[in-house]
Amino acid sequence: MTITPSQNRTLFNELAAVLRGDQLLLPDDAAYEQVRQLWNGRVKTRPAAIARCLTVEDVIHTIRWTRSQGLPLSVRGAGHEIFGRSLFENGVAIDLSQMRAVTINPDTRTAKIQGGATAGDLIEAAQQYGLATATGTISSVGMTGLTLGGGYGSLIGAYGLVADNLLSAQVVTADGQLVRANAEEHPDLLWGLRGGGGNFGVVVSLEFRLHPQTTVLSGMLLYPLEQARAVLHRFNEFIATAPDELTIQSGFIQTPDGQTVLLLSPTYCGSLEAGEEAIAPLRTFGTVLVDQVQPVTYHALIHGADAFTPKGRHYYLQTQSLKGFQTETIEALIEQGLPLPSPFSMINIHNFHGAASRVGVSETAFALRQDHLMVELIAAWEPQSKDEDRRHIQWAQNISQALAPFAFKGGYISLLDEQEQERVPLAFGSNYERLLDLKRRYDPDDIFRSTVGHLTP
Repeated sequence: MTITPSQNRTLFNELAAVLRGDQLLLPDDAAYEQVRQLWNGRVKTRPAAIARCLTVEDVIHTIRWTRSQGLPLSVRGAGHEIFGRSLFENGVAIDLSQMRAVTINPDTRTAKIQGGATAGDLIEAAQQYGLATATGTISSVGMTGLTLGGGYGSLIGAYGLVADNLLSAQVVTADGQLVRANAEEHPDLLWGLRGGGGNFGVVVSLEFRLHPQTTVLSGMLLYPLEQARAVLHRFNEFIATAPDELTIQSGFIQTPDGQTVLLLSPTYCGSLEAGEEAIAPLRTFGTVLVDQVQPVTYHALIHGADAFTPKGRHYYLQTQSLKGFQTETIEALIEQGLPLPSPFSMINIHNFHGAASRVGVSETAFALRQDHLMVELIAAWEPQSKDEDRRHIQWAQNISQALAPFAFKGGYISLLDEQEQERVPLAFGSNYERLLDLKRRYDPDDIFRSTVGHLTP
């Protein structure tokens, strides 16, 4: 069924009546455009209606009504999304962004959050008890989306992926039933939620394991571009034996004066004294132009990255996962990736190691469980023209293609675009058939399609 501009509110009266408060937005509502806008301003998709759910019952009613009308259904969490899969044109979007409550139990060291809560919401609540958990690197990223994709971050070596810290979840399935997934109830679904993509239902709450963590040793080390090859070769040797507590992002950024530099950004989550000792060798890899490494709260660390990725700018990403830095991959990054196409663009490389690598391939849906570097090729620009859009997109695609021969054949499921459907089965590897079986059981009619090339039931 397709909703045309000429249709009025009559169709949606029944749904609006059962939602708590006046929470159904249609395209001619004053607040529609602001609510519709995702983090990535490049996404222009306009759903026929946005159901701003406040309760689990709102979610259940919306699923059942939308299915009865034969309309496409999508799910939006915090809205920090790159490819716009949380919105369908002329469909109904379940918007969880107002369901952000966080409850901390300091005795059991656990956190329960609603489906729209961000990393910042969780960190702020947990820090009051001297606790934290693995999150992404930006405070506005939704914890649900992070978990469903796996979730790389600065504490990955010590605590694993975000998904590795998920203890339980409540999910509204495609038939409008609320189920609890944990070690005893629906353990198969819990397995799939840990990095298997958002294809099984609407996750309305999650429970995470917390860890004693307040202050970390972190910051940026910048090196001149002409030393990048030598520094990255030494860095590659260094990370092979780095302790779990030390996770280091690397990459290329442009400084405010227009200079392209190599970035190493360590985060050490143990004692500050041990951290200083562990990080010290990095300063000998080359000429350090800027050294901002210092003790900071985890809260400050995550919020510190927000200014670099504001909502509404245009973004495009490609990813490749490498076994490590080889001469060929270093050359591809420098020769194909530089100069960066805009002052806002960057090459950001995650260091997957430690606790995350010790999880068995079949223990969670996330399958790439060996040390690797996940390369994010982030094109970011202020909108000007379609030609300008194509130039930035082509930049990311060109580097990705140059790295592909040296990369794992799958990819990070959250950051694959619609043209990369063939990488989905490869990303899940031996877990793919099990995920297909889950899809057939929990969503046999293929209602939820947030993973690229969604798992066909």
